[in-house]
Amino acid sequence: MHGAGNDYVFIDGFVAPVPHFPEQLARTVSNRNFGVGADGLIVMLPVDHADVEMRMWNADGSEGAMCGNGVRCVALWMHLRNRVSGICRIQTASGMVTVSTAELDRDGGGGVFCVDMGQPHAATDSELLPGVRLPGVDSDLEFTAVSLGNPHAVVFVDKLTDRVVRHVGHQVEHHSRFPDRTNVEWTQVVSPTELTVRVWERGSGETLACGTGACAAGIVAVQRGYCSADRETIVNLPGGRLQVCTDDAGRVRLTGPAEVSFTGTLPGRA
Repeated sequence: MHGAGNDYVFIDGFVAPVPHFPEQLARTVSNRNFGVGADGLIVMLPVDHADVEMRMWNADGSEGAMCGNGVRCVALWMHLRNRVSGICRIQTASGMVTVSTAELDRDGGGGVFCVDMGQPHAATDSELLPGVRLPGVDSDLEFTAVSLGNPHAVVFVDKLTDRVVRHVGHQVEHHSRFPDRTNVEWTQVVSPTELTVRVWERGSGETLACGTGACAAGIVAVQRGYCSADRETIVNLPGGRLQVCTDDAGRVRLTGPAEVSFTGTLPGRA
């Protein structure tokens, strides 16, 4: 399944055995030349205190805590399997999230879902990243750190290029400032209600979309006065559009698509 092109291989732990070595399986199935091809692996598990538990592993086998696109796909699958009928409560490593349905196309295997992401932990001021610079810029890279259950570094740029996103993104992810590594949101302001973002994801490289990354970019854009807090922000990503908004209590909501690409079986040697 995928959300705006951010694709994962999902294992339905309600009916299938859970892999013994998920980090190894994540690396295997995520390989786009020798495996299924994905940004990572997500396992859906039954749990007492929620409708489903989501555990995720990045393409490099490292375990992640939260995925805004992944939880929408999990909610879609739970609806398609008639395990939920309204709000879907999903336990993640970073806490409980709730997902509501805006549209559901059972025949087409897709829909649009809204995720209550909770209250983010946003840095009050921007920081400079020692030793990392954009091409042609003499000063250290300026970023703002945000956490939505996983870490993000939001950087505003005038132009989005492959060299900036991929080469500098890799430097930022592995910088000593981030001992657990970080996701990087390269963000361009289009208007007071619209951003264009490319994301370098921790453990997966550049992906077509990142739900928590879109939220992080929207939060910092409002913080800096580029976007308005009382209006929805459209975030354009290579894989599609997501919508980010913040309510009066400071809770962030993420709305976007989810779709089943195909289903199949994996050999039982995982």
